[in-house]
Amino acid sequence: MSDPATIEHTADRLLAAAYKAPPAEIFDQPDTVFADEDTKLSIAKDAADLLVRTRLAKFADDSRTQITLTNAGRYWALHGGYLAYLKDDSATPSGGGGRQRNPEMEALRSEYMKLRLNTFWWSFGLSIAGFVMSLVSVAIAVFYGARLLP
Repeated sequence: MSDPATIEHTADRLLAAAYKAPPAEIFDQPDTVFADEDTKLSIAKDAADLLVRTRLAKFADDSRTQITLTNAGRYWALHGGYLAYLKDDSATPSGGGGRQRNPEMEALRSEYMKLRLNTFWWSFGLSIAGFVMSLVSVAIAVFYGARLLP
């Protein structure tokens, strides 16, 4: 067998193994050959963490030794594996539900936020003015109250 020394190749193998027989043991991959056992275990763990971090897989047990595929992981296992996932431009998560940011919508959102803040400060200022007028009214009533009554 070939000797893949990269985490990406091991992640590709783990993705295929988890698709064939879920849940896949991350430390029990017979087709990976490394110089020492420590390297094999650390690369297998890093590959599993990479698959979980990219949301292609999730850990199946509390000890984090087995992985099962998510829907996205099954899709990429069918369409070329982890290496095809890396080549695809749209595969990078943007955090916005898969939608790209529209600059026109961003400008409109910024304009509405500015109008909202202006409205807030005007209403805040008018509230303060009304409060000051009520204090002046109370002061007038206290100081001149007896003289203003007929």
